[in-house]
Parts: sequence; structure tokens; C-alpha cells
Amino acid sequence: MNRSCPLTAVAWALAVLCATLATGASAQTAPIPASIPVPADQAGHQPADHLPAIQITGTALRGTDAQAAAVPVTVLGRADIERSGARTTTELLQQLPVMQGMTQTTSVVGNDSRGYASVSIHNLGDAYTLVLLNGQRVAPFGGQLSNGALSGVDINTIPLAMVERIEVLTDGASALYGADALGGVVNIITRRDGDANEATAGVTWPRGGAREWRLSAFKSVGSVEDAGQNLSLGVSAMRRSALRATARDYARDAIKDFNFEGQRYRFADVQDAGAPATIYDFTGTFGWANPMLKLTGRCPSGSYVYDNPYAPFFSYQFFPLCSYNYAGDLDLVPEQAQHSLMTSFTRQFTPDNKLQLDLLLSRSVVTSHLAPVATGFYGLDVLSSSPAFAGLGVGDNPVNLSYRFVDLGRRGFEDTSDLAHLAARLEGRLHGWSWSAGLSYSASYQRSDIEHALSTNAAKHLFDDGLVNPVVAPGQQTASDLAAQRAASYNGEWLSGRSTLAELQWLASRELMPLPGGPLKWAVGANLRREGLRFQPSLFAQGMLSDLGAGTMASSFDAGNLRLGDTVPMQSSSASRYVWGLLSEWQAPVAPALTLGAAVRTDHDEFAGQAWTGKTSARWQAAPNLMWRASLGTGFRTPTLNQMRSPGRSDGVTSKPYDCTADLQAVAVSLGAAPCSAAAIYPLVVGGNGDLQPEKSVQANLGLRLAPAAGYVLGADLWAVHIHDRIGSVDEAVAFEHPQAVPASTWTTVDTGSGPQLALQGRPTNLGTLMSSGLDLLASARRPTAIGVIDTQMRATVMLREDSQVYPGGPWFSAIDDGRYGAATLKWRANWRTSLIRAGWTHTLTARYQSGYDDAPITAYPVDANGQVTGPGQQIRLKAADQVLWDWQTSWQLDGTLQLTAGVVNIFDTKPPLSLNQGGAGKGQMLGYDERYFDARGRMLMLEARLTF
Repeated sequence: MNRSCPLTAVAWALAVLCATLATGASAQTAPIPASIPVPADQAGHQPADHLPAIQITGTALRGTDAQAAAVPVTVLGRADIERSGARTTTELLQQLPVMQGMTQTTSVVGNDSRGYASVSIHNLGDAYTLVLLNGQRVAPFGGQLSNGALSGVDINTIPLAMVERIEVLTDGASALYGADALGGVVNIITRRDGDANEATAGVTWPRGGAREWRLSAFKSVGSVEDAGQNLSLGVSAMRRSALRATARDYARDAIKDFNFEGQRYRFADVQDAGAPATIYDFTGTFGWANPMLKLTGRCPSGSYVYDNPYAPFFSYQFFPLCSYNYAGDLDLVPEQAQHSLMTSFTRQFTPDNKLQLDLLLSRSVVTSHLAPVATGFYGLDVLSSSPAFAGLGVGDNPVNLSYRFVDLGRRGFEDTSDLAHLAARLEGRLHGWSWSAGLSYSASYQRSDIEHALSTNAAKHLFDDGLVNPVVAPGQQTASDLAAQRAASYNGEWLSGRSTLAELQWLASRELMPLPGGPLKWAVGANLRREGLRFQPSLFAQGMLSDLGAGTMASSFDAGNLRLGDTVPMQSSSASRYVWGLLSEWQAPVAPALTLGAAVRTDHDEFAGQAWTGKTSARWQAAPNLMWRASLGTGFRTPTLNQMRSPGRSDGVTSKPYDCTADLQAVAVSLGAAPCSAAAIYPLVVGGNGDLQPEKSVQANLGLRLAPAAGYVLGADLWAVHIHDRIGSVDEAVAFEHPQAVPASTWTTVDTGSGPQLALQGRPTNLGTLMSSGLDLLASARRPTAIGVIDTQMRATVMLREDSQVYPGGPWFSAIDDGRYGAATLKWRANWRTSLIRAGWTHTLTARYQSGYDDAPITAYPVDANGQVTGPGQQIRLKAADQVLWDWQTSWQLDGTLQLTAGVVNIFDTKPPLSLNQGGAGKGQMLGYDERYFDARGRMLMLEARLTF
């Protein structure tokens, strides 16, 4: 596999650019007095002289051109949004090549991501990318985790139908915006003061599920230019059905046979808990088996016969056994509904003074499903005379039993994310100053509801009272037993969280004095904000319900009242803090072709203390058609409230069993936990860390823009980021590989009822250093030809370096093309789009490319032609291949009022490559592909109609 070049998508883009350049060869290289012309995607196809005097993201100085600043800003206009093929803000932003490391909505399936979706510039993480709405901060997600995950803005709550343009700053901007802009800024500008009203309806239709319906409407009353005021109102709704794993052959099974380097192998994620139960009899003649398999020679529906005498952790069992196929119960794409209402009001008091008001109310509801709840009972008292065990040869002494409540149905999770955002902004001019003042309040509320859950005590009582028959197949429980099981299960609220942000900001700029290249500009600003966070678990999550179905309160805490699999009760928490900052920025055109800039900022955090950051920049117009720009700055990021103040709680179990090594044995003994003896799954505990130190960073950028001819732009930006004291949790795989080298706080113990047990503590800590660098590339052309206007663009990002310490003082590791610890960094991501515009028709072809990587190591067993395991397990690392997806879209503008759009996403129905990775940040339970990098929806038909009136 050749990964030294951008490969297919980039090659296609360059070929098309060359062909397009040839069609316009007669064009002359035109002098450009102010700046390189803005590509189509950076101006929304508006001439520069029609653009209002706006403040571009990345500078506090007001200007008219994104390219006039010495920072890399990509601007996606409304036309570019429509041609992208994306129909949600999440899809649009996450398909940009500069985005990596974001959380996908699909990760909610088994990952506790709570329906959240984010953006992450250059794979730094969502906590490093500041998201603004009309230039003002938005409350971070209300359901964020204590380790810092899910702490960005939930992009699912931003309706794309209301977006006018999006500005993406891909350079660190702490010196202008504060802590959370260390990696960059995404500024979403909504529609206002439009001269047309419109209604839009659309559908997206994949095969087998994930079918999407969309409706939106936009109404504008009045005009600021004509009437001095405008009121705009927009509403939108989207509903997407679920895509079951059974609809995709590569994801429906938990046992996979595959070829690797000329040998056939089998990988199995064995789940012995099923219906009927797997039973181990201590003294009788039954042995270890599934009753149905023992009596009939076959397994029940939903389970597989698994026979592997070489599996070390099953060496004490009798083969074959029945393994439950949990993969077939998963939703690859969860059901989702979005509803939004946005209104904007603008009042122009004088030519220089105006008021802007914005209100956004939005809701996203994500519903996902996992396999039915399972339990294991050890030493369960049964009698051979019991009707359930009669005739099976089970002894009178206790037995071990692994059972899954299949008849209860799949476990359900409904995650609701609400956003309320109210902002006011005054702008004006006074005595040569251009000033603005903003006041905003933003709140994100998250709630998770669950269904078909059981506590340990509830499950035990069902068995003790004979209300479960563990030896019958699914669908054969008696009506009374099934009613009792349903009555004992929990359906309702699991937890909720609320994040609030209130901010007052002020900014002013003016020209100070003339310089050889233009006026010296100066800007000053200040902001004060209050951040609040509240976490409220349900009584069930706190272990305080003695009767789940009836909601009866327990007199005191009992670990048996916790949800099956949990070991530590959740605790409610709340925290708040004040943060204020001051900034100053200068822009000095010291020569007609050279502009220098500088910015300095101080921030004071109530918990983390004070920090100073600075930034210098330069912009050099080396020739009429060539511009260079550079910047160097420092940044910082404070821990989130949850990272510092969250109480400890259970977070399930590890993603897979880990071998009992001598080092792990030593850690367990040192903590007074029971020593390990075989491969096992370990409890997970998370919580805050009040001793965290702020991160500090240095970032640099060197870029150029070249216009070889009118309508053509080539660009490149070389960037680098160096982060010290990076905050994060020690990765699960790293902790078990180096149990004694990681910080001692990585390990703790929990009491599971049989004494202290070793547990992995996902507590955030200062991990060490990250050094990352890469190259962002741009090539665009827009030329009239004999067949119409051709508008083509290629964007690509290549990761050159990403070295990090996975624990403090540890060795350096690069995740570029390497997923050994669960999450790989893609070396290349690229998009190429070309449109042919002619007589009301717009035809757009898009290629989306991403490079492959080496997957996480797995243990697989060689099999022969008859499917029999022939030898012990071997460590294998699969290779995820490079992928190119092709999309087509055609839009037809009929008569100025009706626009029809049809398209096909993933024209060739390209499947994701095989992945058997089961761990890593943001990974759900899907098996057979990795949903963090690949889309299971496959080929999709898209239809849309827009009526303008």
C-alpha cells in the first residue's frame, strides 16, 4: 500500500485542475492589489464589493476579506453547503479533511457518548476546538464525562437549514478567544435579513434502514437596508430511522472468518450468556453446556455453536458451547430526530449603529439499542428435582449460570440533547472607534433514558422465586414469568446533566496612524463569563431503588441495587466558575506588501489561575499573485469543570478481557485486591481530579496562496502544535500493557460483593507532551467554458507528525496509520468536488478519500476448509485499506422559485474494510468495521425540493 502520496482523490483533483486550466489557457495572470482572490467556497460566490464590513474569525479587527488576515480561515458559503451533499451540520463539518478525532453520533451504540457529535481540528480533540454561533460562545454539552470526553458543543443541535456560512480557523487562537481555542475555531453564521422566503423538503434513502426525512422553512420580514429592521424565523425538522446490524453482512455476526496472508482465521467475541443459559455443574453429570445444545445438538436462534479447544480461557469448559450473537442486536446507525427553531432580529438605529438578537431552541433525540441484559450467578442453589433442571443430570449442589434475558428485548437508550441559546449584540462607531458589545446565555441540557434494565438484586430475586426458566429457548417463558420479569425491569430516566454559559463581551478597534502600507490598527477587548455544570443521576443509578418496577426507595444503599455490571453508585454533583479575560491586537502594514500583527491576552480562571498568551503574525504579498503568511503563538487550556469536580462513579467494564501478567498481579496485590489468575474483564471507574494543571502550547503556521491565473488558487498551510501537560486518561490498552509504569492513580479497587477487585480508573491526569504537525492543501478553479462554468476544488490534510506520551514520562508513540491502542490517526484525508453550472443546472461530482491504517492487534485462530480450529491463537493486525467514495448531485433551478435536487451518495456502494477492533476512544460495540472512520449506510439516494417565494 503506497501511503507516500495523496493517492486517488488528490490525483483526480489535480488532473481536473490541469484540464480546466487548459480550457482557460488564454487567461492572463492578473495583478491582485489587495489579496489573492477568494475561492468559491470562501465567499459564497458573492463579489467582494457586495460583502458587508464583517469581523472575520481569527482576528479582532474588522475587515472585508478572509484572505486579508494572516491566519488560515476556510469559509463555506451557502452555495458550497448545498453542493457538499451534506444535509446536517454534523455531516458537513465532519467530512472536512481538517477534521479528525471527532465523536460520531453512531458511537452512542455501546459507548456512553449520549447522542453527542463533535468537531475536532487536526485530531487534537473536541475540547481543543472552540465552536461559536454568530461569533459568540455556545454552552458545551450538558452530558460531558468526568474524564473530559464529550466536553465540546453538540453539533447535532445546530440546524444546517439555518446556516448561512461557516468559518473554520485551523490555527491556535488562545491569544484572541481564550482557553478552548487552542486547536482552532469553528464560527457558524446563521441566516438573517434574507430577501426571499423558502420551504424545503428532502429524503435520503439508504438500503435497509437509516432513512432520513427533512423539512425546513425560512421566513424573513423587512429589510435592514430598506426598512431599517428585519425579523427572520427558521424552523427545521429531521427524522432518521435506525439501521440494524442484521442489514449489513459485514457487521451482523460476532464470529468472523477471514483470510489473512494466505491463511483462513476465525475471530470470536464469545458471549456464553444466552437463553437457554450456559450452566456449569460442580458435582452432577451435566458439565458445562447449553441445555438446548446438549439435548438437541443445536443452539437457539441468535446463538452460534462455538468449538475451540485451543482457547486458553475456556480450557476448563466442555466444548462445544453456544455463544450469543450480540452483534446482530446492535443499531449500526441509531434512530435520530432533530427539531429546531431559530429567530433573529436586526435593528439599524443609525448608519453606524445596530442591534442584533438571536434565539435558538434545538433538540436532538438519539435512540439506540444493544443486546438484552445478561447476568452471571455463581453458586446458585438448585435441586435436581426442580422442573427447570429435571432430566438434565444437574446435581443438588450449587451451579454457575450465565443467562441473558432475551425475552425482555433489546436494551434501549434514548439520549435527548436540548440547546437554548439567546444572544444580543450591539455594534456601532464612536469617535473613530468601531465597537461591539455582546451578552449571551446558553444552556445545554442532556437526559438519558433506558429500558429493559435490571439490578443485581432484581435478577437474583427472579431466579430465587422461580420466575425465570433458564433452560428454555427464547419465546418459551410462561406468560406469568415474562410479566414478572418485565415488572422487575427498569424503564425510565437514567441520568441528566446541564451545562450553562453566560457571557458578557466587549470589543473595540480603530486606526491609530498611517504607515507605508496602510493604517496601523489596534483592537482591545474584554470578556467575563460564568460556566456552570450539574450532573444528576437517577435513584436507580445511585443504587437507591429496592424495587425497580414500582420505584420503591431503599432504606439504605445496597450494591445489589445497582444496575447489572455497575460496581460504584453514581453521585450528583454541581460546580461553577468565573473566567475573565483581556486582549489587545495590533495590525501594522509596515510596507505596501508586508503586514505584521501581534496579539496578547490574559485570562483568569477561578480554579486554574492566571495565564498569559500571545501571538505574532506576518502577511507578505510577494507578488501580485503570490501571498505568504505566517504565525507563531502560545496557548493554554484549563481543565473542564467535570475533570476537576466530578465525583467517582462506575463506568461499566473494560472493552475486552486482559491477560493476567506478572506486573498486573503485582499491582493487584499492592492495592489489596484479589490476585488475578486468568484473562478477565475489569471494572471501570471514572471521576474528577482536582490536582490537574492547565495545558500549555506553542503553535506555528506557514502558508501561501498562489493565483496562477484569474479564477485559480493554489494554497498550502504547514502547521505545528506542541502541547505540554496534556490532559487525558490513560488508554485502557496502554494501562494493561504497562500496569506498573502508568500513574498509580490509574488503578483502584471496587468491592463486587466478594472482596476488593482490581479496577481501572479513568481519572484524568496530565499525561505528558504531544507534538503534532501537518499540511493543509487547497487547489481551486472557476472558469467559464463552452459547456458551462466549471467550479472545482480540492482540499486535503496530511498528518506529518503526531508523537505523544501515552502516560507521564513514558515512551513516545505515534498513532499515524497505527491503531494499536484502539484509535488510529489517518495520514491523509482529502475531498475533491467539481461542478458544472449551465442554464439553471448544477451537476456536482465529489470524491472523498482517506488513507488506510494498521488496526489494533487481535487474537485469531487458524481454521481449515471445514471450519475447524486447527491451532492456538495468533496475534494479527489487520490493515484497513484506503477508501475513496464517489458522490453525484444534480440541481435544477426551474423558474427562480422551485429548485429540485437529486443525488447518490457512495455511488458504488463501497463497503467499510474489515476491522475487529473493540476498544479505543469513542469506539462503539460494532464489530466487523470501525464506525469512527467508516459509514455503514452505504449507497444512498437523496431527493430534495426547495420552493422560494
